[in-house]
Amino acid sequence: MKCYCTFENRPESQIGLKLLALSLEKQGGDFTLCVGLMQPQPAFSDWLRRHAPHAVEVPIPPLRDPAGIWQVKPRLMLQLFAQGYTDVTWLDADQIVLRDLAPLLAPLDEETLLMAQELDYPFEHNQPVLEAYRLQPARALEGCVNTCVMRMTPRHEPLLRRMLECMETPFFRAQTELPPARRTIKWHYDQTIMEMLLSAAGDGWTPTFPVRLIPDGSGVIQELGVSRYRLVNRLRNGLGLDRPWLVHCLGIKPWDPGRPARHYRAASAFSAFAARYRDQVEEPMTWINPGGWSNRIGRLLSFGQPHWMGIAHCLAGTIKRTITRHKDPIAPGLAAREQTASF
Repeated sequence: MKCYCTFENRPESQIGLKLLALSLEKQGGDFTLCVGLMQPQPAFSDWLRRHAPHAVEVPIPPLRDPAGIWQVKPRLMLQLFAQGYTDVTWLDADQIVLRDLAPLLAPLDEETLLMAQELDYPFEHNQPVLEAYRLQPARALEGCVNTCVMRMTPRHEPLLRRMLECMETPFFRAQTELPPARRTIKWHYDQTIMEMLLSAAGDGWTPTFPVRLIPDGSGVIQELGVSRYRLVNRLRNGLGLDRPWLVHCLGIKPWDPGRPARHYRAASAFSAFAARYRDQVEEPMTWINPGGWSNRIGRLLSFGQPHWMGIAHCLAGTIKRTITRHKDPIAPGLAAREQTASF
């Protein structure tokens, strides 16, 4: 028995969950979307019944403290295994599905773990984190891990339980509670723990599961800022040379009031794909069509192709990043992952 699962407890961000559900429904097929809820939400439940007939609400225990939010993924997946599901795919609630995921998932055996690739940086072991958990490098991954997509079976229960153990440690809680500016190590919350457990061994733990990554750009669009969705991927995807499965709104969300600049919203493929569902979301979506003369020109140059939306902004951002890196080069890998997008 297979299912997708997701979770979002912030009312202001439920629009992302709606877009995920609507995009899954659009692809068709026989599937179940398990939506984790910590408390009754009558209005949202009514929306699900009317627009997402394949969605099932799954009550989950409330958080013990704010740091517990990072435990929702492993806890919900373990709960679904206990309820009889044998193949569970987690999807973050800030993604839009672009085509049927069945061909992506069907070939996987019960041992293989499917994850999304983080932004296209080379993998490096995060040595300070390994030392904190008394682990040693065991293998290199094909790339950095993003937990926006996680396909698992009951064979992966030990991994999920070990993940929860790591999140209960004082080290994890201390790093999570620190403001980013005060951290002395590279820290990406649950992604840091997952990447560590898939690549390091020790203290009774050995990573044995085969790991397959959905490639950044051509498989999953990790959209962060104007130019992180790279120009080459925009062109190839728009021409149909590559066919990505999902677009992930990484970092700042376009619906956050006052946060993303207008040119960021205009350059967003996520926003362009979201526009297809404006009549079903039943929430204001003014962010999908920002004003400004440069944004209007950008929409004209896209020729209606969502992957090319804001392609001129992307080109300008790429040139700016290239010049900036030439003046102040950064180390690849972990250091590069910490660079924030220029909006």
